Amino acid sequence: MARARNPNREKARQIWLDSNGQKPLVDIATELDVRPSQIRKWKSLDHWEQSVKGNAPIKKESSLSKGVTKILENSNDTNDKQKMFAVYYLQRFNATWAYMKAYGTNYETARRNASRLLTNADMQKLITELKKQQLLENHLTKSDLISELAKQAKVDLGDYIDFGSTDEEVVDRKGRRIIDKNGEIKTVRVSHVSLKNKENVDTSLLKSVHIGKDGVVVETYDKQKAIDLLLKNLPDDSDDDIGDDDDGFLSALDQSAKGVWDDDDENEE
Repeated sequence: MARARNPNREKARQIWLDSNGQKPLVDIATELDVRPSQIRKWKSLDHWEQSVKGNAPIKKESSLSKGVTKILENSNDTNDKQKMFAVYYLQRFNATWAYMKAYGTNYETARRNASRLLTNADMQKLITELKKQQLLENHLTKSDLISELAKQAKVDLGDYIDFGSTDEEVVDRKGRRIIDKNGEIKTVRVSHVSLKNKENVDTSLLKSVHIGKDGVVVETYDKQKAIDLLLKNLPDDSDDDIGDDDDGFLSALDQSAKGVWDDDDENEE
């Protein structure tokens, strides 16, 4: 009988992934009360490094624009490190990562301080101004954003994966077919899942693609949230157009992001 898998094995992996691979293995060992050599062995056997690479953000970092630079220069209520925290935060919406980048601290210190910094009124004001500047620089309109939401609302996982099942012959240890009592070749139903080539799909609708403990994980943006936002902002059937006032839609977007200020990112808990 196979030995049960040590529950600390997955805990150790998750702690390391939550730190973006920054937390020392010896610290993980201390936290879980196991030998550091055991943590190193689990890391090698379970290919932790591949998981970090597979979970890399789709969006790439970019240099600061003139508009963003001007906002940062005019922000007299925040210091240089706080300004860089805001810039890094808007690149990935990962508070702990942004704090580590801006302040040069370790994971534990960043995790404790990042969420508290996000609740600072001056920081919220700066991030809000930078968000508005991003909208202007990207030449985004209400119609553009609604079109993007419509794509998210209609996303179909079938566009990204192939899945199904087939009957396969059962063989013995010597590779010989097994015949059942009715004289028929014994078969078993086997399921399969495979990814489609990225060249043939719209990757802009993917939130992440990474290797989880049970295999490859494909995650799209929240379809129900996109539908809810569309219902709030699309006109009734009797209306001829969407309307000239964008405030309602932008407010809805702000509401959808409210949890950011009180959370240290869902992926880091």
